[in-house]
Amino acid sequence: MARIIFLYLFSCVFLLSATAQNQTNATSDLGTLPVMFDSVRAVVKNDQVQIAWCNLTERDVSYYQVERSPDGKDFKPVYRFEPAHNLNAKAVYSFTDGSALPGNSYYRIRVMIQSGRFVSSRILKARTGFSDAGFSVYPNPVTDDRFNITLAAVQKGTYKLHLINGAGICVQTTSVHLQGDGITQAVSFPAGLNAGTYIISLKGDHYAASSLVVKK
Repeated sequence: MARIIFLYLFSCVFLLSATAQNQTNATSDLGTLPVMFDSVRAVVKNDQVQIAWCNLTERDVSYYQVERSPDGKDFKPVYRFEPAHNLNAKAVYSFTDGSALPGNSYYRIRVMIQSGRFVSSRILKARTGFSDAGFSVYPNPVTDDRFNITLAAVQKGTYKLHLINGAGICVQTTSVHLQGDGITQAVSFPAGLNAGTYIISLKGDHYAASSLVVKK
């Protein structure tokens, strides 16, 4: 994707913390939420892929399973975690895949609930062997309020991500922390945001880019 000059637009009227990104919920028979994914991301460094996430409401979890796919469809397990405490509180996990597939790999976290059901995170795409710098958004159009952004082969650091509506108003701001060769991070639209076409602008000290994203 070609680099573009970042244009400062109107001040943001709504800020969404990164801790509210990519929440996937499952309701148990008792009405609680045993799985609420947060901060799900894939970071590539030295051709290894680190998958990290937290469960904000860990309860009634049997295990977490990191799964990998070459095509985003056929997933196979690569690692399993036992739950940290099952105390209906936040639990943080990470896994480094030292045998990542060459080129694109797709990852998800699948959670086995004690009731016998499974809950899966959003699918993340990671690419080893980065060459060209780039910023991308997928899926696009977005049909379920959640999407992924990928930033690769640019200078490490913190980047600001702005979601701008057709009137030029920023309706969401969050941060992307690039610590390796690339990162894929899940992002959610603000609750109640209307369908339409939006601009996603990314800006750091040495790199800026933007992309159109369509919300169905």
